[in-house]
Amino acid sequence: MHMVLGAALAAVVLVWSFGTVRAEDKLSISDVMKQAHGGGQNSLLNKATGPNAAKEDKEKLLSLYKALAENEPPKGDANSWKEKTSNLIKAAEANLKGEQGAGQKVRQAANCMACHRVHRPN
Repeated sequence: MHMVLGAALAAVVLVWSFGTVRAEDKLSISDVMKQAHGGGQNSLLNKATGPNAAKEDKEKLLSLYKALAENEPPKGDANSWKEKTSNLIKAAEANLKGEQGAGQKVRQAANCMACHRVHRPN
């Protein structure tokens, strides 16, 4: 009986440990960019901001932008990074709420070159 209880407890601890996000598990800038903007016309950004966007896509995009903001800029001013990532998050939140024109605001806030020019290493 004690072995069964011990095995069950070990299984619960194992499942719990895989479900916990550790600091070293946070998404890198590269991971966020690939997941959110990779895929050209089929990117999550385009799916989540299109006229028939699924709620799940909008939620995932918002989650990725929040993860992006948790990173430090590899180059450039930290205040600029905070401003740009905050704009992405605010626009993605409005998009999730279904506010009119929010999809376009997300695409504008996700202007690659505006961010890459000041924060992406050469």
